[in-house]
Amino acid sequence: MEKAMNYLVGHPVLFFIAIIVSLMILFSFLKRVVRLFLVVAALLVLYAAWLHFTGGNMHEPFLHIEQWLNTVLHFLGNLFRFLFDLVKSPKKEMWQ
Repeated sequence: MEKAMNYLVGHPVLFFIAIIVSLMILFSFLKRVVRLFLVVAALLVLYAAWLHFTGGNMHEPFLHIEQWLNTVLHFLGNLFRFLFDLVKSPKKEMWQ
C-alpha cells in the first residue's frame, strides 16, 4: 500500500485521475443510498396516508418520527438564522 501511495504521489497526473475516480465511486454510492432512503420515505408516507384515510390509529413510531422531524427542522432553522446573521453583521461587531 505504501508503495502504491508513493507511486501515485510521484506521478501527479495519475494521482489526480485516482482522486476523480474515487470521487465518482463515492458519489455513485451516495446517490444509491439517497434513492433507497427516498423509496423508504415514500413507503412510510403511503402507509401513514392509508392509516389516516381508513381511520386507523397512528402508531407510536410515527409520533416519534414527527417529534424528531420537528426537532431537526427547528435546529436547522436556528442554525441557518445564526449563519445568516453572522454573514450579515459586520466583522468587528462579531468579536465584541
